[in-house]
Amino acid sequence: MFDPEKEKKFFEAIEHADSIVIFRHVSPDPDAVGSQLGLREWIKEEYPEKTVLALGQGPLMDQADDETIANSLAIVTDTANSPRVDDLRYAKAKQIARIDHHVKVEDFGDLDFVDDKAAAACEIEALMLKDAHKTIGSAAAQHLMSGLMADTQRFTIPTVRPQTFEAAIWLMEQGANPNLAAKSLYSTTWPLFQYNTRVKSRAQRRGGLLFALMSQSDYLEFGLSYEEAKNEVNALGNIGDIQIWALFTEDCDHTYAASLRSDSVSVRELAAEYGGGGHACACGIKKIPPEKLPVLIAALQNLANQA
Repeated sequence: MFDPEKEKKFFEAIEHADSIVIFRHVSPDPDAVGSQLGLREWIKEEYPEKTVLALGQGPLMDQADDETIANSLAIVTDTANSPRVDDLRYAKAKQIARIDHHVKVEDFGDLDFVDDKAAAACEIEALMLKDAHKTIGSAAAQHLMSGLMADTQRFTIPTVRPQTFEAAIWLMEQGANPNLAAKSLYSTTWPLFQYNTRVKSRAQRRGGLLFALMSQSDYLEFGLSYEEAKNEVNALGNIGDIQIWALFTEDCDHTYAASLRSDSVSVRELAAEYGGGGHACACGIKKIPPEKLPVLIAALQNLANQA
């Protein structure tokens, strides 16, 4: 998958570092969290004498001061460019590595592992660990399985490849349970169920495009955060003759986030025109002024109808 010498240098960097800090992108999805925490759990188990910290906002995260970061190896997972790292202090580290599966837009350095053909960052990590003949514990394997399952939408999207299943098989051999991963990812709460239903009720169809516009009041009524609300895009998915589905969620400053999905049509180029990005069939755009929504919706409709 990668140059064996480069992989060797990566694992040597881990072995030689006394302190390792692991980062991922802002507004993390399960692949970002899974690749971050899976790596943390493996390194802690392999090297119990090392300081190993996962940094960023949210539960299960650690804390570190500037001095600790400056004396550490930093590993950034699932992040395409530096402004999206959830703690820009990663740049203070004495050595930086990156593991990512987005289209490469920025070089992070010598230990930069980017494979935009991979379905998930968790897939890359699993294959690297397998290639290096490592053994990981069930906790690390479970984190990686959850991220892999989430970013592949249960192994159903076009980026799934034979290596994706190779990674999944190896993670199961290491103790991961796909059933538990599915339950943690796809079980829901009553407020999310209610909101999901509201998203569907607001759906508008324009040819091969299905979309919903959701206001702050729509999700605040159910006690949900903006981050939780904008993740419900797949409430609009799985309709046979819909090519693109999109969820537009109002933020507190009255701009909108667009969550764009497709089974086969690339939406990445259109998202980039609006300052967004992501994968070919799963993209996001932030801070869209309300007056620009009709133009974006029309462009999405045109793209869907050309498919």
